[in-house]
Amino acid sequence: MSCRTFVNLVAFAATLTGAGAAQAPAGESWVERAGKLNSIQVGRNEAKDIGGKEERDTRNKLSMRRIRPRKGTPDWDTDPTAIPFMLYQVDKRTGLPVHINNEGLDVGSDALFEELIVYLTSHEGWSFDEKETENLSTWLKRGGTLLLDDCYNKGSPFTDSVAPEVGKMIPGSKPTMMVESDTGVADAFKMIYQTVWPGAGLVFRSWQYFLLDGRPAVFFTPNDDGCGWEISTPPTASNPIGEGIGHGGDNGLREVFYKLITNWMMFAYSH
Repeated sequence: MSCRTFVNLVAFAATLTGAGAAQAPAGESWVERAGKLNSIQVGRNEAKDIGGKEERDTRNKLSMRRIRPRKGTPDWDTDPTAIPFMLYQVDKRTGLPVHINNEGLDVGSDALFEELIVYLTSHEGWSFDEKETENLSTWLKRGGTLLLDDCYNKGSPFTDSVAPEVGKMIPGSKPTMMVESDTGVADAFKMIYQTVWPGAGLVFRSWQYFLLDGRPAVFFTPNDDGCGWEISTPPTASNPIGEGIGHGGDNGLREVFYKLITNWMMFAYSH
């Protein structure tokens, strides 16, 4: 992350903290005041500005863009803080620079070809039009990686859309369950951290992937990972991963989400 981006993040966090620092009523304890300060929720408008409007150079930086489909009304912009603070965590854990752009990406445009990883999440069913599908198919053949994340976390119309829509991008493709013994993806969750393998326990269900020319090009997680990345208050020295919103706000569980995605990002950038 560049110095400018880091300064913008710090300034952003300070602004939010200041906005929440209302005068405490007489007799209110510091614990009660701290609880209120830590419950600041970062919304879409604030989240989309994280990283600064001036930083548009994506070269030599890790990034992930969320997709804004042209068709239907899927809530593609749910969990608005998920990607910015996931990338923030990847930067802190790897020391590698990141580029944060939280605006929805039109994959039917040429802008798709400036990205290496794109991400789609929603609670709803979804589909791509002919131009989006054509672009994605070409982009995947050129080495792009698509991550699909079911925001409902219990099986939903989003999950039902995965196989047929990926089949349009990669004709004849079939989903393969990701298992640790599969040599093609064995390193996906071991690049930096040794973490629980999704599907090996009761907390996470198995990911799936779709091959293109022998490369895992499309990944699907049914675990609502974005909900595990999102935050309601910026990270601080005493709480370096921020206060969570989804999955019960359990920081122990959120730490696992961050480790999993950091591993996967390193895998996607190197395969």
